[in-house]
Amino acid sequence: MKYSQIGINLKHCFSVQTLALAMLFCFVSPISAQVNSGSDGSDGAFNPMTNTIVNMADHPNGVYQYTSVSIPSGVTVTFIPNANNTPVTWLVQSNCVIYGWVDLSGQAAGGYPQGQLGVGGLGGPGGFKGGDGGIAGTGGQGPGAGVADGNGRAAAFGDFPAYWNGSQWVTDTNGSPPYGNHYLIPIVGGSGGGGSTNTSANCGGGGGGGGGGAILIAASQSIQLFGSINANGGGGTTVPCGYGGNSTGGGGSGGSVRLVSSKITGNGYIGTAGGNSSPYYIAGKGRVRLDAFEKDFSGGVNGVFTQGSQFTIIPTVGQGAQLTVTSVGGIPISPSPAGMIALPDAVLSAQQSNPVPIVVTCVNIPLNSQITVSVKPVDGAVVSAYGLNTGTLASSTATVSIVMPRGGGLVYATTTTGN
Repeated sequence: MKYSQIGINLKHCFSVQTLALAMLFCFVSPISAQVNSGSDGSDGAFNPMTNTIVNMADHPNGVYQYTSVSIPSGVTVTFIPNANNTPVTWLVQSNCVIYGWVDLSGQAAGGYPQGQLGVGGLGGPGGFKGGDGGIAGTGGQGPGAGVADGNGRAAAFGDFPAYWNGSQWVTDTNGSPPYGNHYLIPIVGGSGGGGSTNTSANCGGGGGGGGGGAILIAASQSIQLFGSINANGGGGTTVPCGYGGNSTGGGGSGGSVRLVSSKITGNGYIGTAGGNSSPYYIAGKGRVRLDAFEKDFSGGVNGVFTQGSQFTIIPTVGQGAQLTVTSVGGIPISPSPAGMIALPDAVLSAQQSNPVPIVVTCVNIPLNSQITVSVKPVDGAVVSAYGLNTGTLASSTATVSIVMPRGGGLVYATTTTGN
């Protein structure tokens, strides 16, 4: 399954934003049993001795070039996302040793007094905001976002949300479906839970939790994890109602953690759990991926877990199989999009007629493959259409016309090949 996605923000007119998610599935491992992180060391050594908040504003692409990383026991590292809301990428020339805590979790929704609206929690870096509660409650943001309803739907990422049926947890296949791939190439964060629209007398709608963030750590020599890395989803707000019931927003899905090194060791913990939306609903878990020649990690993992020896770190143009949405309704999409629904990268005229043509550029995708374009509104069902790509194997395009609904949401493109 190849995968590319952009976001859309449809106000009075069509507006579009991109999320830059061209998934790669064709990789080549190096011959030598040594990973090269690609770090130039320009950010020096990262050795925090006290709790540290990393403001990512001065790294708009989220990439840090360290010589080494050492986080001692008792020290917690958290993040303020940059304007592009990129994931965190640590490229390390030598060793990355973590005895403390690295936390990229999404925020819980804000709790408000009875009768007021709940504000959705912010996502961790690379994750997505939860929906707001209220009469005009909104769905969460992100490709697996929960929709707004009486009790906001929980979000998905590595797996479906779940609910407690009185005796066991049951997969909620009516919720948002999982997305992404287990390689975490490129890496992406969790989605926001939906806001609650349960606003009967004396009852304000609860907000949705933010999605967990995303971090890629690549170290040339070793990664030693004895502490923890957490990218959990935030919980939804439960607002008490005057008649004795509750109004609850959906939980944000867990984010993603990928570790790449020549050797990965330790007995620490990696968590990408989904946020609770009540005692009976929980969002989907995020993804965890370990890539190394020597894997001796014996710690715990709470997430959809895979491991292997896949050493593509930051994909380059033309490497592997790629899908990229390059224009919507004739409006070109920037190769470096803002990735924020509040700041669309292209705006279509309100007079734009349906269906809207969407151009998908393909690299190393067999010709005449079925390219499916889907639109997932914040509120409402997903709509899809497909076309076939033409050109050359190195560069082909597919133009897919789709009836695009108004209202915020996401556009994404997928294809399945035999690779």
